[in-house]
Amino acid sequence: MAPPQHLGLAWWHHRCVMLVLLLVVLLGSAFTKPALAASTVAAPAVEVSQVGQAPLTLTPFVLVLEDPGGALTLADVQSPALAGRFASVPAPERPLGFGTTPSAYWLKVRLHNGGAQTQALMLEVAYARLAHIEFHQQAEDGTYQSTATGSLYPFARRPYPHHFFVLPISLDAQADTTVYLRVQTANTMNIPALLWQRDAFHAYERTDYVTQAAYFGIVIAMALFNLLLWIALRDVNYLLYVGFVSAMALTMAALNGMGFEFVWNQSPQWTQWITLVGPSVTLAALLWFTRRMLATSRYVPRLDVALQVLVLVNCVLPLGLLTAFPLFIKPTFVVIAVAAVLILAAGLLCAWQRQRSAYFFTAAFAVLCLALVVATLRSFGLGPSMVVSTNGIQLGSAIEMLLLAFALADRFNVLRREKEDAQAQALAAQRGMLETLQSSERQLEARVQARTAELSATVLRLRQTQHELVQAEKLASLGSLVAGVAHELNTPIGNALLTATTLQGRIEQLGTTLARGELRRSSMESFVQESDEMAQLVSRSIQRAAQLITSFKQVAVDQTSEQRRKFDLLVLMEDNITALRPGYRHVPWAIQVDIAPGIGCDSFPGPLGQVCTNMVQNAALHAFHGAAGGTLRISATASEQAVEMHFADDGCGMDADTLARVFEPFFTTRLGQGGSGLGLSVSLNIAKGLLGGSLSGQSQPGQGSCFILKFPRIAPDIAQ
Repeated sequence: MAPPQHLGLAWWHHRCVMLVLLLVVLLGSAFTKPALAASTVAAPAVEVSQVGQAPLTLTPFVLVLEDPGGALTLADVQSPALAGRFASVPAPERPLGFGTTPSAYWLKVRLHNGGAQTQALMLEVAYARLAHIEFHQQAEDGTYQSTATGSLYPFARRPYPHHFFVLPISLDAQADTTVYLRVQTANTMNIPALLWQRDAFHAYERTDYVTQAAYFGIVIAMALFNLLLWIALRDVNYLLYVGFVSAMALTMAALNGMGFEFVWNQSPQWTQWITLVGPSVTLAALLWFTRRMLATSRYVPRLDVALQVLVLVNCVLPLGLLTAFPLFIKPTFVVIAVAAVLILAAGLLCAWQRQRSAYFFTAAFAVLCLALVVATLRSFGLGPSMVVSTNGIQLGSAIEMLLLAFALADRFNVLRREKEDAQAQALAAQRGMLETLQSSERQLEARVQARTAELSATVLRLRQTQHELVQAEKLASLGSLVAGVAHELNTPIGNALLTATTLQGRIEQLGTTLARGELRRSSMESFVQESDEMAQLVSRSIQRAAQLITSFKQVAVDQTSEQRRKFDLLVLMEDNITALRPGYRHVPWAIQVDIAPGIGCDSFPGPLGQVCTNMVQNAALHAFHGAAGGTLRISATASEQAVEMHFADDGCGMDADTLARVFEPFFTTRLGQGGSGLGLSVSLNIAKGLLGGSLSGQSQPGQGSCFILKFPRIAPDIAQ
C-alpha cells in the first residue's frame, strides 16, 4: 500500500514506531522461561535404527530436571527421590531453551536399538555458548562414562573435535542405553539436541565447514580490498566498512564456535568476551557507517540524532554485559531490534528522497533483516533447526557485505564523475597571464630543442666511433651502448615533449576562451597551477635526460679511447652492464654482478669494458643459445696488487678441443650465425697488452664455462 501523499515522511515515521513496538513484544516473549510439565510416565525411548540421513530432534524424547543450586551429581539425579521429578518439555516442537537462568539443568534421554546391527551415532548440541556441559553415557556394565566440556574449557576436552558439542555413541543391536546431560551457563541457555547417523553427520559436517570457509573467505576478501581502497583514497566510509565486516565476522566466529576451534582454542575466555562485546561493536560500526553512507544528517536529521544516540548506547552496553549479564541481556536485544528498525527506516527514507546510495544500502540491510527474522521464527519452532538458522544469518550477512561493497563502488564512480565534470568546467584564464604562459612555453621548447640537439650529437658521435671499431670487434659493444642510450632516454624525452604539446594545446584553448570573453579568475588560477606543474614535469624530465647523457658519456669515452684513469671496478662493470642490458632484456637468462665496492684501479677502463662486453656477447651467442634459462655471473676478488675476475655461466659448456682453440682469431662454432670469431681473440690481446695481465678459460660439456681475467690494479708502464 502506498503512503498517503499528504503524510509523506510522517507516515514512514509512524510505521517505524509501530514496528519497533512489535519487535519489543516479540523479544519479551522470546526470553520467557518455559514451565516444565510434570511427567507421570517415562518419555518414549528413541528408536535409533529409524534415524535416517536427516537429524532427529531430541526435544520430544527428553526429560528435564532443574537444579536451582547447581550442586546435584549424577548419583543424586538417579536416586529415587529425584528420578521421579524429571519432567517433559511443554513445547516439544520448539528447540529446547530456558532463557537466562542461574540454574543447572539435567536432561535425560533413553536410546533403543531395535535393529539387527550396531548403530554408530552422533549426539550434537548445536549451540556453542554453553559454558558447562557434561555427557554421562551408560556403558554395557551399567556404569556411566562421563565427559565434562563447554565453552569455558580448553577445546581439547571435547569428546569430538567440532565447533559445537558432539558425543559419539555406539549402540549394539537390541540394546538400550541412557544418556544424561548436565548444562549450566551464564549466557542464554539453548539446548538444541540432535541425533545423527554417524555417516550422515560427517557429510553434514563437511558441508558445514565448506560453508564456513566460504563465508569467512568472503569476509576477509572484502575487508582487505576495502582496506586497500581506504589506504588509497582516505575515505572514512571504507574504513568503517572494514570495521563493520571484521567485527561481524569475529562475532560470528565466536557465536558458532569456529573461532574457538581454530584461533583461540587455548583461551576459552575470549569466546565469552567477544560474544558480549562483538555484537555491540558491530552494531556501532554499522550505525556510524549508515550515517556517513546515507548522509542522514542531511536527508533525515531527526533520525540521525537517534542513530548517534544508539552509537553511544552500543559503546556502553559491553560494560554492562561484562559485569551484569542477566540484567543487561534483555535491554541489549531491545537495542539491537530498535537499531535494526531505525537503520532500515533510514535506508527507506533516503531511498524515498532518491538518494542513490540508499538503494544499494536498503537492499543489503533488508537481506540481513530477513535472515534475522527467519532465524527468530525458527527459534519459535516455525522452521528447521538452529544450525540452519545460524548458517542463514551468515548467508544473509555475506550477501549484505557484498551489496554494501557494490554501494561503495557505485559511490566511488559517482565521486569520480563529479570530479571529472568539475575539471571539465575549469577551462578559463585571465588575459594578463597569457603572455607569461606563452613565454614559459617558448622557453620550455628551447630547452627541449637544446637537449635534443645534444642527444643527437651524442648519438652521432657514438655511431662514428662504432664505425671506427669494426676491425677491433667493437661494433657489437658500441651498438649495445647506443641501444641503452636510446632506450633509457626515450621515456624522459617523450614525457617532456608530450607535456610541452599538452601545454601548447591548453594555451590555445585559453586564447579561445579569452576571445569569447568567458575568462574567470578561478579558472585562470587553476590553469596557472596546472601550467606550473607541467613546467616542473618537463624540467624533471630534461634533468633526468641530462643525467643519463652524462652517465653514458663516460662509458662512451672509455669505449672509444684507450685513456688511462682511476676508476672503481664495480662502478665500471655496472655502467657497462647497464648499457648492454636493454639488448638482453627479453632473454631467458640473467646477468649477475657480484663485485665488492671499493676495488680501485689505475688502468684502462675502456679496453676492460670491451672485454666485459665481449664476454657477455660470447655467452649470449654460444653458452645460452636455445637455453630456457641461466645466469652469467661476473665476480672479482682483489689483493693489494692484482684483481682476478671470473665470467662464469651455467650454459652448454665446451669440449676440450673447442676450449683449446677458443682464443684463435676467427675461430667460431657459429660462423654465419652472428659469430665472427674475434671477440675472445681481441679480449686476450687486451688482457696481455694494455692491461698487463692474462685471460684463460675453463669448461666442460653441460656444466658451463668460466673465463678468468687477471690484471694488476695499477697498469705497468709497458702497458701504456
